[in-house]
Amino acid sequence: MKKTTKGALAASTAAVLLLGGAGSLAYWTATGTANGGAITAGKLTLSNGTCDANWVYAPGALKAGTTVALFVPGDKVTKKCTFTIGATGDNLSATVSAPSTVAFTSAPTGTSFSITNAATYAISGGTNPRTVANAGVIDSRDNTGVLTATFVATVPFGTDETGTPKINANDTQNLVATLNTLTVSLTQINPNPGP
Repeated sequence: MKKTTKGALAASTAAVLLLGGAGSLAYWTATGTANGGAITAGKLTLSNGTCDANWVYAPGALKAGTTVALFVPGDKVTKKCTFTIGATGDNLSATVSAPSTVAFTSAPTGTSFSITNAATYAISGGTNPRTVANAGVIDSRDNTGVLTATFVATVPFGTDETGTPKINANDTQNLVATLNTLTVSLTQINPNPGP
């Protein structure tokens, strides 16, 4: 190969490398912009509740509707609390729930004391008044509505002193247990579930 041909190839290669290192060859481009505007998020809130002053014996229980002074194993007691719902969003929905166990400020530790909690809910106001079960669904139609939670605490009748495990046996007599704050939760449901 002639020296001039080799020199021309080397020069061409060097030119290609220089162009590759400096970026692409020039060509025309244009870019336009537009104002995308704003989007605003909705909300999901629940006010602190206001509760009846006293626990009362639950419907269907002995002394139903009367104030609880001294409970015994086997009793069912109830209390109503009201909350205000804040629910805005085009595709907002949420489940409403309360814990099934009752928490205590001063827990009756070291005893066989047992109590369970259930709740049902009624919604007034908003545009969709109705009764809702635990894990039932609320949505934006319930915005500004009042959620009334009816808590029912059950003290199981329990076992005698030989029970295994003991439940509400003799060590629960004269027991004082202070209930923690009653809690209701709203938990958003994914509007677009999937992978």
